[in-house]
Amino acid sequence: MNMMNDFPKTLIEALNNNKDVSKTITYINGQDNERKISYPALKERALGLLHHLQQKGASEGDELIIHLAENEQFIDTFWACQYGGIVAVPLAIGTSDGHRQKVFNVFEKLKNPYIATSRKALQRLKVYAEEHGKESIYEKIKQNAVMLDRIEDFDTLGKSADIDPNQTAFIQFSSGSTGDPKGVVLTHKNLVTNLYGIIECSAFDENDSFFSWMPLTHDLGIIGFHLTPLFVNINQFMMPTELFVRRPNLWLQKASEKKATILSSPNFGYKHVLKRFKPETQDSLDLSTVRLCFNGAEPISANLCREFNSVMAQFGWSDTAMFTVYGLAEACLAVTFPKLTQPLSTIHVLRNSLVEGQPADIVELANQQSIELVRLGYAITGTEISIVDSSNNKVAENIIGRVLIKGNNVTKGYYHEEALNAQLITADGWLDTGDQGLINNGQLVITGRTKDLIIVNGQNYYAPDLESVCEHVDGIDLGKVVVCGVRHTDKVTDELVVFVLYRGELDAFYPTTIDVRRQLNEKSGLDVAHVLPVKSMPKTTSGKVQRFVLAEQFMNGEFAEVIAALTELAETNSTASVAAGSSIERILLEICHSVVSDQKIGLKNNIFEMGTSSLKLAQIHEKIDETYPDIVELTDFFDYPTIEELAEFIANKVTD
Repeated sequence: MNMMNDFPKTLIEALNNNKDVSKTITYINGQDNERKISYPALKERALGLLHHLQQKGASEGDELIIHLAENEQFIDTFWACQYGGIVAVPLAIGTSDGHRQKVFNVFEKLKNPYIATSRKALQRLKVYAEEHGKESIYEKIKQNAVMLDRIEDFDTLGKSADIDPNQTAFIQFSSGSTGDPKGVVLTHKNLVTNLYGIIECSAFDENDSFFSWMPLTHDLGIIGFHLTPLFVNINQFMMPTELFVRRPNLWLQKASEKKATILSSPNFGYKHVLKRFKPETQDSLDLSTVRLCFNGAEPISANLCREFNSVMAQFGWSDTAMFTVYGLAEACLAVTFPKLTQPLSTIHVLRNSLVEGQPADIVELANQQSIELVRLGYAITGTEISIVDSSNNKVAENIIGRVLIKGNNVTKGYYHEEALNAQLITADGWLDTGDQGLINNGQLVITGRTKDLIIVNGQNYYAPDLESVCEHVDGIDLGKVVVCGVRHTDKVTDELVVFVLYRGELDAFYPTTIDVRRQLNEKSGLDVAHVLPVKSMPKTTSGKVQRFVLAEQFMNGEFAEVIAALTELAETNSTASVAAGSSIERILLEICHSVVSDQKIGLKNNIFEMGTSSLKLAQIHEKIDETYPDIVELTDFFDYPTIEELAEFIANKVTD
């Protein structure tokens, strides 16, 4: 660890060291829309913005919610906070009421909060406040708001604070839209320790360059793909997440054009790219410079890794580029990395052996009863891992237990959550990650979240595995379904409840309940108690689904009305009356609601009469084209302006 002595002790020390104006951040906002800024210029902009924050009254130790959609504004604000000793609190803008609710919840939780935002985002908060009786909190938010779209002058510099490594740099609030978000408190020392481990174990140097589409409110975005290259003093490129969602191929095209060596994406990103990728149109694509592509943030699908590797191989993609890692916000970002140039490495485990404190039954070849799990490497420098049983005793290799972590990178606790901290962090600093796993051949394998095991009729089922079964239902995509085992106190077995991301009308959702029940029954022999729609999926900042949150909401009776309404629909609808074209209608409804989330859309509504902007129409068309490639032209909306008509048009084309 001698090199650590020469390593920066704080974030601002790292940016102060970067004096080379040829090292830059490139903000990519479109095919031909880019803006470059050097690290020294970033420092000047941050200090210029700090002046405005200090003029507003924010001072060292105060908190600043960063509620900004644009990457460049976000980065400027983040660094203004660091130089002023102001605690940065990144929150996603999002599109749902859940995101806005979170801003109010976090604002109320903080000691002395300010907010950096835009007029448009503030207006949305105002509307939310009026609809939910939160006008008084909104007035405080407005009073402490710094509007970045009104700032043009960066010439007057703010006053830098003298930063101590033990000061809080920022707080990562869990990204689930729950009523009580948890804030992971991260100090400069936490971050610097983790960054050192990340850089050393990935062997980053001046030949590397980073390119990311991950949101900066996510630890992989801000720590992995902004702070890491900044600490190495090398070039970084970033594009907005929503641009990646609209044009996933642009990610690879720009990575090729910029000769980027380091990329990243969670599972769903690889799937999103593959859906739209047409190899025959990619003559100039060259991915041979990509050395590592970090794959983490949600359970890793080995099949998806293999498919991506296979499709991209002809473009120079290395089969050792896929870097399957494990981490969480409580560790800043990273906990384990594989060895460099390790090909995808997995084990097959019998599902019914996934029991805490028991040895996993590992089989040589996959079979009907087995599940494939990915090896995630070894603890990185500065971090320790321990797998323990229910009595907190360390277990041997291949025995399943709870994953604990320890190190100077690990948070000392959640913001103002003393009881929770005492429960999750031991006196000698071991933090319970909430994950279960085992060590196999020295490498970590995650088997699930502690509350992801579902026991039905004495058999163990793995929730992500059952979710992948549900994904075969029309209109249910990766990450859009959560399976929970809910146990009533008087029972010894779990009741299966399936939650599906859906924002439409209940009567249009009802056929999905039948399809999900049938699919799970056919594939796993399980009976499903309830299939319920939810408007958002609660997740941690690392992208892990918080199943227990949905289970708790269910147990608290929050779905009682929906259950009653669906029961009534079941009584009035026999399965025979589900129209043949209804699956297409349901998919179209889901697409429209994902784009126009603030309106109820019926089958007979005219899409144009809903005030749909041309951009939203284009987004709807793009999503339809993903599901039904080359069937619907944008102009077809004029001839078939309702979901009912468009579904019939698609159905005829599909069967032609």
